[in-house]
Amino acid sequence: MSRPTSIVAQINKSSFTRFNSTSNVINITPNELDTDGPHSLLVVAENTLVDDNQQFIGLQAILVDDTAITVTPPPSSVTKPVVEFVGHDLTLGTKTTHNILTSFGWMMGELLDLDHIHVAYPNATLIDGLEKKYFDEQASRSTKPWSVVILLGSNDRKARYSPSEYYNALIGFLTKVRQRLDEEAPIFILSEPLGDMFRPSQQAVYRRGDQHIYFIDTTAWLRYGSAYYIDDDHLTDAGHELFAKKLALLLKIKLTNPREPLPGPPPNPNLPGDWQTMDIGAESHIGLPGTVSSDSSTTFILWGSGADIDNDNDAFRFVYQPFSSQGMIESTVRSHSAFAKCAKAGIMIREHLGPGAPLIMLGISPADGIFVQIRYGNFESTQLIKNMRASPPYRLRLARQKENHDMFEAQIRHVDAKGGNDGDWETLVQVPFVLARDVYAGLAVTSCDTSVVSVAKFTDVGLYHSASILTTTTRSRLIDQQQ
Repeated sequence: MSRPTSIVAQINKSSFTRFNSTSNVINITPNELDTDGPHSLLVVAENTLVDDNQQFIGLQAILVDDTAITVTPPPSSVTKPVVEFVGHDLTLGTKTTHNILTSFGWMMGELLDLDHIHVAYPNATLIDGLEKKYFDEQASRSTKPWSVVILLGSNDRKARYSPSEYYNALIGFLTKVRQRLDEEAPIFILSEPLGDMFRPSQQAVYRRGDQHIYFIDTTAWLRYGSAYYIDDDHLTDAGHELFAKKLALLLKIKLTNPREPLPGPPPNPNLPGDWQTMDIGAESHIGLPGTVSSDSSTTFILWGSGADIDNDNDAFRFVYQPFSSQGMIESTVRSHSAFAKCAKAGIMIREHLGPGAPLIMLGISPADGIFVQIRYGNFESTQLIKNMRASPPYRLRLARQKENHDMFEAQIRHVDAKGGNDGDWETLVQVPFVLARDVYAGLAVTSCDTSVVSVAKFTDVGLYHSASILTTTTRSRLIDQQQ
């Protein structure tokens, strides 16, 4: 080497070996190889960034014993597509066993047999960062990639850039990236696994109006906890591996059928229609696993554990569908059995499937009766907007309107003991609240105690798209806490 360098080496696609060298000469094979050649050798510098400056390993010579020779690899008859990964520590695989060699991008490239380029640096931001550095280094990258995968946002949030600043920067960045690619080259904007800058990222993709730019919600791919996360900013080897497998499924579709749309989640065989279900929350907060049964397409019984739906993150059972633009969800909470006073059951519209997602919930709990609570920003504390004394059964409705501005209306309707409607719809609250265009709507139950489950029965469940906020005879109360 031209200088002492810590490297990782792989012979014949076996396991990686790390060499921490203080010498310019590194003995890759201290032990004799088991088989005759030819052998393949891969050498990668583990740390290619020093003081924010790009460093390169300088290979000066390969020394072999007297009986060995080096040979030129046979020319490949197939030119592999090149995927370019743009991002920060996650793209670099920082803190994994072999850094970039155990990053999701590297593993995904190996899964699909693609060549890959990584344009990333620690703590990278888009604003005042990669929006300039990416194009400064473009001249050194002669290969035009088949696809670009972008994962950014968390460091921009930490740097206190606003969602609108990030949105504008991302639109400009995508415009310039498209100019250097083929017109139909797929560009994937991955959400941060924990949802930072989710809304402006999705919004920028729709604003661009480019049918070959895709926003991918990754917030349900990995459950937060020690199995997949080292900390908020770094994944374990297992986390990168699972992330790579999820991403590979999407890129493979564009490789084999470029004009095919990306698929949604596979149907849940245990639920009717398009309903999906999962426990949302960190593994340490979920407690007992939740479950759901359905007696019909409109009746569900949820068993949910979890620490709570409150403060800056949630843990609960969720039965949900994707929900776009405007519309409404409604259901009757027929019964709710709870051990803790803070246990909750109700309907929810949620920006993403991470534990700290922005949300609005209309629900029932022993402590608050019927309540409306909102989390305005990712991992911000929830706010109780309004509550009133009540207990099941009650019919609940959440409607979202986006015609002039984002507005939510929460309505309730009393249900008599025999299950019939007893009275008219009453507007509990009407509140401005901005969420991403594509979100999730569904039924939520938390026990507020990780050692038990809470059980709620929901009947007459309906999810309606493109419905306007309903006009009622009850005077609504307008609350604006998002300014």
